[in-house]
Order: sequence, then C-alpha cells, then structure tokens
Amino acid sequence: METCLKKSIEQYKQIIEHAGQLDQLLLKSDPEKLHRYTERLQELQDEAGLNDRIFLEIFPHTSTYWQNHPLFLERTRLLEKIVELNHLLLPRIRGMMAVTANEITQIKSGRVAVSGYHQAPVKHKQFARGVG
Repeated sequence: METCLKKSIEQYKQIIEHAGQLDQLLLKSDPEKLHRYTERLQELQDEAGLNDRIFLEIFPHTSTYWQNHPLFLERTRLLEKIVELNHLLLPRIRGMMAVTANEITQIKSGRVAVSGYHQAPVKHKQFARGVG
C-alpha cells in the first residue's frame, strides 16, 4: 500500500510539473509544441490513472490509519493542487481557443471577400481626334 501511495505521489508531482509549462506554451502559441505537451500530459494522466485503479482496489476505505497516513494526505494535497490548476488554466485555454476561433473565422470570411471580389477589366477608351 505504501509503495502504491509513493508511486501515486510521484506521478501527481510529474503532472503538476508538466502543467507548469503550459503558461509559457500558451504565450508562444507554437502549435507543434502544444501538441507534444498535450500528448505527454495524456501519457502522464494515463499512467496515473492506471496506478489509481490499482490503488483504489487495495485501499481499505474503512481504515482511518491509511486515511490519516502522511503519504495519503500528501497524495490528497497533490490532487487538490491539480484540481486548482485546472480551474486556473481552463478559463485561459478557453479564452485562447475563442480568440483563435475568431481569427480563423476572420481569415475565412476574408478569403470569401477576396474570392468574391472581381476587378472589372480596364477598357481602353479610344478618342477620335477630330480635325479642327
């Protein structure tokens, strides 16, 4: 049980550390780096989820010893930190997504406007010179 708790704590620390990189990535707006970031975050979450399933299977829910154990309390604190990070970062991500969606819409409507614009061919007027 203690080994499982230690592993869980380490995994949550890695998730929090990784989440700390998001601010810089959002400022740089590099789609490739953001994609790699999200893939790595998904890997970390999947690993933690697998360990959590094992943890929940062996965790004695009625045991006050484990519920008051320092490792369990540390794990709980880290989970709360992750939830807090989600609440802080999610609105920023949604805001950036809205701005990006708006920019894409403007680009698309600009293309429509440009493709709908046709310049009339220039007609060369010929003037008759009169004798005079």
